[in-house]
Amino acid sequence: MATARIGETPTTMIDRVASILESFVGKRPLTLAEVARCSGLPRSSAHRILQRLVELGWVERNEFKYALGHRMFELGTQFTRQRSVHRAALPVMTELHRRTGLTAHLSMLTGTEILHLERVGVWPGDAGEWGVGARQPVVRTAPGRALLAAVPAEEWPEIVFGAVPTCYSVRSAVQLDRDLARIRDRGGVAVDAQGCALGVTVVAAPIATGEGGHFALSLCGPTKSVRTEVVVSDVRRAAVAVWRQASGMPPLRIRATEARPAAPFTRASRPVGAAWSPDTAPLVG
Repeated sequence: MATARIGETPTTMIDRVASILESFVGKRPLTLAEVARCSGLPRSSAHRILQRLVELGWVERNEFKYALGHRMFELGTQFTRQRSVHRAALPVMTELHRRTGLTAHLSMLTGTEILHLERVGVWPGDAGEWGVGARQPVVRTAPGRALLAAVPAEEWPEIVFGAVPTCYSVRSAVQLDRDLARIRDRGGVAVDAQGCALGVTVVAAPIATGEGGHFALSLCGPTKSVRTEVVVSDVRRAAVAVWRQASGMPPLRIRATEARPAAPFTRASRPVGAAWSPDTAPLVG
């Protein structure tokens, strides 16, 4: 780590390094001036810390721009690999995407936001706030509200109602309470129809785990194509499958039937979100 100046405490240096690294979250490669502005540090301090981070492999430099380096990727990969939920969810998500054509996400609650840990699928094409490592406000997302409905109110993060992206977004405590009641009536599954973005429907269910975190599994697709009642069932079953696998429980015994192939949105041979049965092949195990 960069060497602290005389009189500069280690905690202060750690805070500065953290502010530099956080400047890159959700952004393209940045110039030195942009890093200094985003981190709130003097240009000279930002340059000195960046140089050391480049040497360590935490940051990469290409001509006059900086981006997160390979070491950050390696550390992030270790974070996900150490969690049994992630290991259990990936094959389930892959199978869900293969059968439905919808994009699957594994997300966790972190502060007032949802952090996407994994994604299987290419829609929406521009990952942006839907990509791995991206964050979304908890009240604006189906995964976030599914977790709020499942978590005791005393464990909630601070609820912030900021600017909303569409006219369908939850924008008040009254709307949130009504939506949480619908989620509980639906067995814990949240449905967000165009609240995150116009034309996008997301269905999410919480994953019960004992790892000290709150996780959710979701499927998203074009609103005009998603059959909500079918996807709700898909997501609920998948969340249970992840929980069983992460908990070390055997998969449910299932009856084999004729398999049905899946297809992407553009060449779907059946409606997107049409029913699939876990009887055709185990989600896990």
